[in-house]
Amino acid sequence: MKNWENIDKQSENRLPARAWFHSYKSVEQAKELNRSASQGFMLLSGKWAFNYFDHPEKVPAEFYQQPMNHWGEITVPGMWQMEGHGKLQYTDEGYPFPIDVPHVPTHNPTGAYQRQFTLPADWLQRQIIIKFDGVETYFEVYLNGQYVGFSKGSRLSAEFDLSPYVQAGDNLLSVRVMQWADSTYIEDQDMWWMAGIFRDVYLIGQPQVHLHDLTVVTQFDENYCDAELQISCELRNLTGTDATGYQLHAQLFDGETCVAQMCHSELAVQRDTTCQFLMPVKQPKQWNAEQPNLYLLLLTLRDNFGEIVEVVPQQIGFRDIKVRDGLFYVNGRYLKLHGVNRHDHDHQKGRAVDMARVERDIILMKQHNINSVRTAHYPNDPRFYALCDQYGLFVMAETDLESHGFANVGNISRITDDPAWEQAYVERIERHVQAQKNHPSIIIWSLGNESGYGCNIRAMAARCKQLDPTRLVHYEEDRDAEVVDVISTMYSRVSMMNAFGEYPHPKPRIICEYAHAMGNGPGGLAQYQAVFNQHKSLQGHYIWEWCDHGLLVHDEQGRERYQYGGDYGDYPNNYNFCMDGLIYPDQRPGPGLREYKQVLCPVDVQQTEQVDMLRVENRYWYSTLGDIEIRVAYQVDGKTLAQKTLTLPHLLPGESEVLQLTPPALPAGEVFINVEIVKRSATPYSEAMHSLGHFQILCQAAVSKEPLPVNHSAPLRCETIQHNLLISGKDFSLTFCRLSGELVSWLVDGEEIVGRAPHLTFFKPTIDNHKQEFEGLWQPYYVHLMQHNFRDLRQFSQGDDIVVEIDTTIAPPVFDFGMRCTYQWRMTPAGHVTLNLSGQPYGNYQAIIPKIGLDFGISKRFKQVEYYGRGPGENYGDSCQSNLIGHYCQPVESLFENYPFPQDNGNRQDVRWLSVEDEKGNGIFIQPRKPINFSLWPYSAEMLQQAQHINELQASDYLTLNLDDQILGLGSNSWGSEVLDSFRVTLKAFEYGFTMVPFRHAQITQSELAKYSFQPQTECAHS
Repeated sequence: MKNWENIDKQSENRLPARAWFHSYKSVEQAKELNRSASQGFMLLSGKWAFNYFDHPEKVPAEFYQQPMNHWGEITVPGMWQMEGHGKLQYTDEGYPFPIDVPHVPTHNPTGAYQRQFTLPADWLQRQIIIKFDGVETYFEVYLNGQYVGFSKGSRLSAEFDLSPYVQAGDNLLSVRVMQWADSTYIEDQDMWWMAGIFRDVYLIGQPQVHLHDLTVVTQFDENYCDAELQISCELRNLTGTDATGYQLHAQLFDGETCVAQMCHSELAVQRDTTCQFLMPVKQPKQWNAEQPNLYLLLLTLRDNFGEIVEVVPQQIGFRDIKVRDGLFYVNGRYLKLHGVNRHDHDHQKGRAVDMARVERDIILMKQHNINSVRTAHYPNDPRFYALCDQYGLFVMAETDLESHGFANVGNISRITDDPAWEQAYVERIERHVQAQKNHPSIIIWSLGNESGYGCNIRAMAARCKQLDPTRLVHYEEDRDAEVVDVISTMYSRVSMMNAFGEYPHPKPRIICEYAHAMGNGPGGLAQYQAVFNQHKSLQGHYIWEWCDHGLLVHDEQGRERYQYGGDYGDYPNNYNFCMDGLIYPDQRPGPGLREYKQVLCPVDVQQTEQVDMLRVENRYWYSTLGDIEIRVAYQVDGKTLAQKTLTLPHLLPGESEVLQLTPPALPAGEVFINVEIVKRSATPYSEAMHSLGHFQILCQAAVSKEPLPVNHSAPLRCETIQHNLLISGKDFSLTFCRLSGELVSWLVDGEEIVGRAPHLTFFKPTIDNHKQEFEGLWQPYYVHLMQHNFRDLRQFSQGDDIVVEIDTTIAPPVFDFGMRCTYQWRMTPAGHVTLNLSGQPYGNYQAIIPKIGLDFGISKRFKQVEYYGRGPGENYGDSCQSNLIGHYCQPVESLFENYPFPQDNGNRQDVRWLSVEDEKGNGIFIQPRKPINFSLWPYSAEMLQQAQHINELQASDYLTLNLDDQILGLGSNSWGSEVLDSFRVTLKAFEYGFTMVPFRHAQITQSELAKYSFQPQTECAHS
């Protein structure tokens, strides 16, 4: 039987898993924690000789025996598909080959890797270990023509002893890697199918007597005051005779101060010798995600001459996790986990992520108030956990296990409940725990993901608890919490989470995936968070997911585009379902991450019944507010009037206090109190004065505005020219088509404003989170194809003004429902144009619709937008916490959110007024009767709906200005929650309007225009 199709053999000659650490020749070197300076460390990553084959047997025999100097090169770490070998394919839950356990395709893509390394002669006195931190999927190791062994388990480290095969001088290392193996059946995670040596490869030259394994546990007293550091060391002696007179010295450092030490002297190190330390530590600084206090443990091994053999450093965090009364506590403190699910992904290298990118991920999480990460759905590079220790993230460490593809044949538990697979399953959690057991950041072991339930999960849980009884165990599909310590669900709606909170389970609950962050979204985070905050038994939530999995390419014109499923001719595929992250593929934060940051703000500010008082609550779990200040600003009609900085009291976690404000004398106008939460001191992830979040409180409502006094203007003229109705005044004219009712031209000072006639519309480009609504509701009823049919045009005078009313029916083909709409245009001699829009539905369409609004094509000469509304970023009804109502001035191009998969974007809501302006300072001021939504794109709505990639977007010859009355909320229904009822839009009667005022450079500023009302003083008799 082939090794890669034998479930009874998961490896051959692979060494048992052990803790991840490195040793050094001196204490000074050990304190630096620099892997490359460690003892006997030789990094083999870099350029390797490489050849690709479509069948493992096509690898030539000489590959194992001699250098293949005529082959090409490949980068290690790397995925061979990302360097042009083999095929890329993306599926969410389907195997890319027939299910025939344990068999895989005969034509099994194979990469043959080879490199040489040179060993000094003194290395032969050491045990030479080769370590692979990640190889996908199955690989065999050969050295100097001799077979060493093989391994499965793509995202787990694998070690082999090369000592019997190495030689002084040049050595030839050959590694045969296959993409498919029986292990593929339990590595069906939602991600690209790739293969290769994708993490570092290195040699470790260990002394003949050395520290082989290390386990550390911290144990607090009942008051969480003093603690005990428990250290178990496994020493190994490879000399063949007992080594006597050895000494193992343990020292615990807090910075440069040794706070505890202990020594075992006169040790007789046999083949395997265990050495224990129990070190009491007085009042240690505790580790948690907010205050990641780390001590440095140095284990110094000396020989019988007193010479240092090696020094092993291990960072120590004093931390424990316990469950009582249905809740879990870290260091005796209640907490909630505010997290994300994170895959390894790089837009240019696939899963071969470098540590600079990994560290940047962690920094971004910390900057956005995230305190936890789930390593979905496999172990990370060993260095990832050390970074989480250092920066402070609670980690749910997930095992490399998923058999989701069996859901397609009606039994996702097929191999999970098959005892024949027990070894394969249990070995994965065993290797995972043994390697990462010493990291304080890991508080939960997760047995895997979406693999059903059965005997092998029970066996994994038992082995996990046996290896590490100090942490909690999670597995979402243990729905009855038979073996897990934390019960979990995925994508439970807000109402369901509220029910879970009202009727708590005996075990603590989290939601390990929720709020699908695909494209524009997710929406509803604030509503979810309100439920989480309300119920103690809901102790954690993890957004799906962290990063879009797009792969960057450039088209023939050099334009960027992000590829997804199907773009490589791969079939079957799950299309763009991999583009579902809070950050873009290149690590730029998206609007969803900024919204999540605000929702998670660790300081809450609420208005009291008195407008001059604010209630401030500490929502940290471990920290006081001694390092926090709030900046209070009074904003009148969008302009900041006065500012003040307040230092917050040292509120303990969960405490709140009312702060007395001293507002300045406030003029008439709409007044908001803006509150920014700022952390004063610098941190490893942020500079001093880092903003944690902000709040806005309405202090004083807007007052009625006086009409703008206008000078006498020449009377309006109205004439019919062929099929057009022309209305003109001094320096301006508007032309309506009498056949369609459309405004086809609006000239001001000879310059055209209209790029495309304005149309009422009830559809907008589909976002990913509305795709199910599109396919289930809008497309079947042709809502996206609604037709405009002109019914009547009426023109009459109202005082000095001229009014044009147009009746239109807007309805889809085939069906008998729609909206009977009226456009009422009112022109004044001063050139002000008021548009009132109204509609009455008919028929029996009861479902939600995307929007009610106006699509208006305007001239591309407009370059700048100024507005008083919610900004500066895009915002929607259920995703608006991170943007405040204010006065903003932005270039047109900045209003467009360039999602890798084009879709509706850039909405700004609660807009009191806006203007567009050209480079000469001329433009249009728009004042709505009530706050509206607006967005402005360089593309048409049709183009955004049609394009599948950003390089397919073709700029139109006009700007699309959307002036919308109602916009459907975002939700996260690409795989999560539907839009909540309060953010839905339906085909109901509507009425809204606005006045558009042309302005000229230096005539009057937009802010001055905003002081006045342009609404007609009398209603039209015919309206």
